[in-house]
Amino acid sequence: MRDADLKALTGLCAKCGTCRTVCTLYPERKAEIAVARGKIALIDAAMSGEDNDADAVQEALTDCLLCGRCERACPNQVLVEEIVMKGRADLAEEVGIPAWKRVLFGKVMTSPAATGIARKAAAAGQRLLPGKIPTASGLHYRFPDGLGGEGRTVPKLPAKGFLESLGKGEAATGEVMLFVGCVFDHVFPEVGRASYETVKASGRSVAVFRDAACCGLPAMVSGDRRSATECAEANVRRLRAAEPGAIVFPCGSCLLMFKRNVFSLIPKGDPLYDDAVFVANHAVDYASFLLSSGVLDRLPEPSPVEKVGEIGYHDPCHLSGTLGKGPEAREVLSRAVGPAFAEMAGADLCCAYGGTFNMRDYSTSARIGENKVTAAVRGGTKVISTACSGCALQMRDMAARTDPSVRVVHIAELVHQALFRK
Repeated sequence: MRDADLKALTGLCAKCGTCRTVCTLYPERKAEIAVARGKIALIDAAMSGEDNDADAVQEALTDCLLCGRCERACPNQVLVEEIVMKGRADLAEEVGIPAWKRVLFGKVMTSPAATGIARKAAAAGQRLLPGKIPTASGLHYRFPDGLGGEGRTVPKLPAKGFLESLGKGEAATGEVMLFVGCVFDHVFPEVGRASYETVKASGRSVAVFRDAACCGLPAMVSGDRRSATECAEANVRRLRAAEPGAIVFPCGSCLLMFKRNVFSLIPKGDPLYDDAVFVANHAVDYASFLLSSGVLDRLPEPSPVEKVGEIGYHDPCHLSGTLGKGPEAREVLSRAVGPAFAEMAGADLCCAYGGTFNMRDYSTSARIGENKVTAAVRGGTKVISTACSGCALQMRDMAARTDPSVRVVHIAELVHQALFRK
């Protein structure tokens, strides 16, 4: 590793160990290498030539959820997430990345057509699985262990995605652009639909971003800088050309990609830099848009207090932690469901999805996620709401493993239910 930018970033670390006190992964690993201080020491050793085992350094950097808790707690404001992502990218160029990631990020997620074909193929495969799985326990959307892996629950994929459900010419142009993201289009189209209908309730014309590549975050955090850049450049060009007044993101991780991470791929001096700045300045989270657009003023009075305190909110690390957008979601929930919303025990704890971390080390990811759901249930929460696609995937899986009676929803679904309640 020979990266001057990376060296400047790691040089700010005072090795104080504050990161260890907040690291989501440290209680599981009990090892210095799990925390930011240990990883930075490894990177420094690699860059100085003291450690030439690139595979071992890559393994250490991969073993991170990128939840950002260490970065937010760091007294020196060390940019840990950027360090880890740059380190992963440098090492990917040196030792490569797994073949499945190259195909997924480089061939599938950069192409909306390929993503649609992959979802349809997966949905067809699910239909061929033995049916009649008991539903009472919440296993109705679980793959058999041989396909799901380690008891993993996988959502039942729809035959048709959200974008496919739009009518010809529907939501083609508008002053507000809705970027639903891959998961809320292909896996949970009901979230895409609820987001669209509730944003449209603002009275402003709404266009849905179509034929879009992935936001690029999964490729970026995996070290596949080329695929991430390809996605980011394609999206920035098209979003800038559309000149929307606002770009609304139901997913906090997609929003972070366009608010912050994109400038690692399209830095100052790049021909697309000004366009990326335009997109970042117009990108807004779903809850903030609702609060500023008057949609919530149209909500009827919440139902009588028959479910007091049963709906909680899980803070997505990227949205609430990094971007500081937790209060907005809580305000939306308070106005949509009234006293049914209450602060959830452990709301700000990471769910441990961590992008591909969940696929790399499912057993650890599941232990952390199960503990979070268990704490919420003990606190009286029966419905966990959130605003991130990765968190939604993880929390539904963890609810099925821990307490199948717990529902996991996006806040847009609750707003839609309140707004259009009959």
